[in-house]
Amino acid sequence: MSENKGAKEGFTLSLALMDAIPVIAFGIDMALLARPLGSALFLAGAVISLLAGSCMVVYKLLLALAKKEVPGLKKAMPIGMSAGWLMMIVAAVINRSKINLAAIWQGVSSMPACIFFIGGLCFFAAFIIFFKTKFDADSARDNWIEEILNGCAWIMILIGVVLAVR
Repeated sequence: MSENKGAKEGFTLSLALMDAIPVIAFGIDMALLARPLGSALFLAGAVISLLAGSCMVVYKLLLALAKKEVPGLKKAMPIGMSAGWLMMIVAAVINRSKINLAAIWQGVSSMPACIFFIGGLCFFAAFIIFFKTKFDADSARDNWIEEILNGCAWIMILIGVVLAVR
């Protein structure tokens, strides 16, 4: 661990807790989606992605509370996310015979679920544009914007999933 030398000023407990919101929403989404698929590979990918997201939450908690930076936690996030999402995609391809695309489309396109999916996708688009064009990982302000966009996206997707699977 290295001492925080001011490069991460403004990284507060509130920001770290805000980072937990999309991680929790993602975890609930994946629990709802993994059950009908019944794939251990999908579930493992979801858990790895969830743990990777949790690494960033812990990274920001340590910055806020202990004023310590643990770069390994920050580096684990994109690696774990990539591996987890790849596993989930492979699991969906392997188990495609269990996936009823017509039923999924019916749930996703039903009202009001579709409004939440569209809203979630819009927040994801804004998140990606911001992340690729303006994001400064050392800026607390930019991290707040990132977490608000990401949190809103995952909450909207979660509401859409809950409405679609009911």
